[in-house]
Amino acid sequence: MLQIIVDFGTRSILGLELPLRIYGYGLMLVLGFLAAILLAQWRARRAGEDPEHVSRIGLLSLLGGIVGSRAAYIIQHPDSFDGIGAMLNVTSGGLIYYGGVILAAALVVAYLLAKRLPVRRYLDIVAASLMIGLAFGRAGCTLNGCCFGAPCDDHWPLGLRFPMFSRPLIKLDGRANPFSADTMAPTPPYAYQLSPQRRPCDRVRPPPALLSRCQDVVMKVPGGQFPTVTAVHPPRYLHGRLHNDQTVMWADPNREAMARRAFYALSGGDGRLDEGEWQAGVAAGAGLLRGSERWDDVVCRDGQTALAFADVWTYLSDRRQRFDTNGDGRLDQDERAAANAVLQADEYAAASAARSLPTKPAQVLGMVNALLLAGLLLGFHRLRRREGQVFALLLVLYPLTRFVLESIRADNPHNLLAGTLTHNQYTSLAVVTIGILMWLVLRRLPAAGRPPVALPQKADVSVAPASGRRNDTR
Repeated sequence: MLQIIVDFGTRSILGLELPLRIYGYGLMLVLGFLAAILLAQWRARRAGEDPEHVSRIGLLSLLGGIVGSRAAYIIQHPDSFDGIGAMLNVTSGGLIYYGGVILAAALVVAYLLAKRLPVRRYLDIVAASLMIGLAFGRAGCTLNGCCFGAPCDDHWPLGLRFPMFSRPLIKLDGRANPFSADTMAPTPPYAYQLSPQRRPCDRVRPPPALLSRCQDVVMKVPGGQFPTVTAVHPPRYLHGRLHNDQTVMWADPNREAMARRAFYALSGGDGRLDEGEWQAGVAAGAGLLRGSERWDDVVCRDGQTALAFADVWTYLSDRRQRFDTNGDGRLDQDERAAANAVLQADEYAAASAARSLPTKPAQVLGMVNALLLAGLLLGFHRLRRREGQVFALLLVLYPLTRFVLESIRADNPHNLLAGTLTHNQYTSLAVVTIGILMWLVLRRLPAAGRPPVALPQKADVSVAPASGRRNDTR
C-alpha cells in the first residue's frame, strides 16, 4: 500500500498553499486510461476505423467514468465528506466502477450516434480496453487501501497486511515526519479492524505507545465509513526517539511562575497558544514543552483551537500525576522507566512496523480477473458472428465475477445466506440481465452494422473436379 508515491510538500502559488503530491490511486487511473486508449486505437486501425474517434470517446469515457463513479460513491456514502472540496478530490480514492460505466456508456453512445458511426462495432473495440483500465484501477485500490478483503487466517499464502499509516516513498520538503502531514486517521483496512463492531479475533491491537488518551473521540477515515472508538495518535503528532530526560516536568507546583513566563514567550505574547506554536515548542524540545507533549491530548478535552496557560498547566500537571504514581513528588527508578517507555518511544518506527491483520486479497484478485477477461474478450473478438457480441459477453462475464469477488470484501456489509447483498452485487445482477437481453437482440440484427468490416464466416470447402484440389472461399 502506498497512498502517496511522491510528496513535494506544500507550495505557495498565487497566495494559496497547495500540496504537491502524486497519489498512487490517481497515478494508476492515468496509466490505465493511457493503456486502454492505446489498445483501443490499435484495434480500431485493424478494424478499418478512424483511431481519432477512439481518442474522443476515450476522453468522454474518462469524464463520464470519473463523474459517474464519484457520484455513485457520494450517493452511497453521503456522510463521508465535509464539503464540496472533499467530494471533488478523487485522487485519494472513492469511486464505484458501475456508476462510471453507466455515465461513460451513455456519453459514448450519444457521440457515436451523433457522428453516425457503427455503435456495435465501437463497443466491441473498447470492450477489452475497459477491462485493462479496470485492472489499473484495482492496482490503484491496492495502493490506496480501499476495496479491501475480509480478515483471513494467518496461514493464507495470499493474505495481505496493510500498514497502520500510509507512508510516502520519498519526501522533498525537508520535514522529518515520514508520514503525510494531512493523514489524520489510520488506513481504511486498519481503521476497519480497529472498530469495536469487529469480533475480538478480527480486531487489530495497535502499539500501546500510539494510543491516544482521548478515548471519547470518534475517528473517521477521510472518504470512508469506518468510525473507530479506539483512537490512535495521527501521524502529525508522532515523535521519534527522544534524548532529553522527558520525566522532568514543568508542572512542578513550585515552578508555576517559571512555566507561565515560558508559556507567554512561546505564545508570542497574545496569551493563547495555537497548534503551530505548540508544535514549534515541541520541536525545540526545551522550555515549556520538552518534545513529547501531545496537542491532541490537550485539545480533545474541550475541542479548543487555542490554549490559555491554565489549559496547558492542567495538562502538564496531569502528566506529572500520571507518572508519579505514588504521589511523592518525584520519579523513582521504576516510575522513570515507565515514563520513558512512553515518552521516549520511537513512535515513527512503531507506526511504520504496525500492520493490520491479514486480509483476503480482494484487490489483487480483481486485477487478475480484469486482465483475464481482457484476454478472453480479445480472443473472442476473432470468433464473434455479429458485431456487439464482444460487448454483450463483457456485460455477462464481468458482473458474474464481480458478484463472487464482492463476497470476499469487507468494506460493504453483506450476507449471501441471509439474502443481504452489496450494492455492487445488486447492480451485477441487473447488468447480467442486460447482457443476456443484448445477446438475444443481436441474434435478430444484421451481422455487421456497416462496411468495411467483414466478420469471420464459416469456410466453404469444396473439391474441384478437374484438379482435385481443395478451394477455400470465405
